Amino acid sequence: MGILAVLGSALCFGTTGTTQQLGVPDISPLAVGAARLLCGSLFLFAFAYIQRSQRGSIRMSRRDLLICGFGVAGYQLTFFSAVHITGIAISTVTALGSVPTFSAIVAYLVMGEKPSKSWYLGTSVTILGIILVGTANGIAEFKPLGILLAAIAGFGFAVFNVVSRKSLAAGAQDIWLTATSFGVAALITVPFLFAQNPEWILTTKGGLSVLWLGLVPTAIGYFLFTSGLKKIDSSTAATVVLAEPATATILAAVVIGESLVLQSYLGIAIVAAGILYISRAKP
Repeated sequence: MGILAVLGSALCFGTTGTTQQLGVPDISPLAVGAARLLCGSLFLFAFAYIQRSQRGSIRMSRRDLLICGFGVAGYQLTFFSAVHITGIAISTVTALGSVPTFSAIVAYLVMGEKPSKSWYLGTSVTILGIILVGTANGIAEFKPLGILLAAIAGFGFAVFNVVSRKSLAAGAQDIWLTATSFGVAALITVPFLFAQNPEWILTTKGGLSVLWLGLVPTAIGYFLFTSGLKKIDSSTAATVVLAEPATATILAAVVIGESLVLQSYLGIAIVAAGILYISRAKP
């Protein structure tokens, strides 16, 4: 059940970029990210309310909650911008592939956890894979700004991952912690809703896109992921969640029509291998 829950979350996460490009390709990525956070946080609070009897008394400190909120906000805004610039497959692989690397760096800075020797090799392999994916269509098609924004998205998620782990270890309820973090992120990003006239949300495509982004890859995705983590170890979860870039890549090719060559798939496989090596080598 734990594996199925994490697999379900990965499939939900993998629909994010395709939903943006299919439903609202001409809308500002900043506005889309802000709308997703607002909608998703409302659904997460609804899920948390349903599980209110399990909430307990442990809460994340206000400082850590603010840090997590900024991490989530940065992730959402930069990821959608990266997809807009460099495409779904490259953005998803870069963002997900950079999370283990940035998580180790943030954990060292915040909690003094020193990365193992195997982390350096795994990180090098992952970076090589990201470079291969980014340059698959030739150096002329390489978009460094898109890659940079996707990496910043990975850093934002890593901040949320590491900082929230302290409160989870202390006994905080996972769904409440996620809901409050996303709620703070939604408040931070509300001004970006007006990066473009918000009337687009009231259109059929705009409204359905925001509803899907808020409910499926945000509320349901994180609910399944945190539920799965209670039943399986983190290394197994890291393996199963690799279904996300696979899902995103397949949807990008089939639905959006993104061109993927052999080097793209080779780069994705190398990124997956790097993540697997890091997760398996970690105690």
